[in-house]
Amino acid sequence: MTEQTGPDDCIWMVRGHLSDANSRGWQPAELFEDNKIRAEEILKAIRQSKIGWQLSKDQFPKDNYPRPDNYPATDKQSVPQIFSSGFTFLSEESADVVGQFDLGDGALYPTRLWRSDRITPMPGRHFYLNVASKKDAFLPEQSLGAKDIGHGKWLVPVLPRKDTELWFADIVLNGPDLWFDPKIIDNVFISDRLKQALDARKLSKDWMLTRCSVVVD
Repeated sequence: MTEQTGPDDCIWMVRGHLSDANSRGWQPAELFEDNKIRAEEILKAIRQSKIGWQLSKDQFPKDNYPRPDNYPATDKQSVPQIFSSGFTFLSEESADVVGQFDLGDGALYPTRLWRSDRITPMPGRHFYLNVASKKDAFLPEQSLGAKDIGHGKWLVPVLPRKDTELWFADIVLNGPDLWFDPKIIDNVFISDRLKQALDARKLSKDWMLTRCSVVVD
């Protein structure tokens, strides 16, 4: 018999880093330079970061400038708590919370965002979020709303339908507080305790969290 565990036994799917609303036109400083080797290294690191590779600090660019073709101007927009521009970034408030939790093989790495003059820094501190832990726990047979794309992989829409219901085995309740599930493309998951900490600081909105249920046999 399968039954849901206690009231705290849930996890949360993160959509904020995938949402167009949280996409920003920052570009690594090296990509403005004529350094094809370094550019290729950065683009490779971006691809790896999206599938849960453990990356070193040196693989992330130190500085990011606004893309000149972005409208509205990137440095004139507010900076969300979690956002994407190839890599996934966190603002300092969210990074302060996340840094208190178990990231497993993942890490937070500081970076700098600059205004278009490339002299004036954007307010606050900013960090890359390298999610590198994995928990293979998704239960597709009991879930609704995920699309089977073959080879044991599933895709969840960035804007899940109202009937979307994702279920996971209870192994997700142990280990790191932020991870990928190897069966699910793109999405990152966080523990309920991390979600509650973000709630306490009123930071959850930009994370765009969807509750996922956990079951035990």
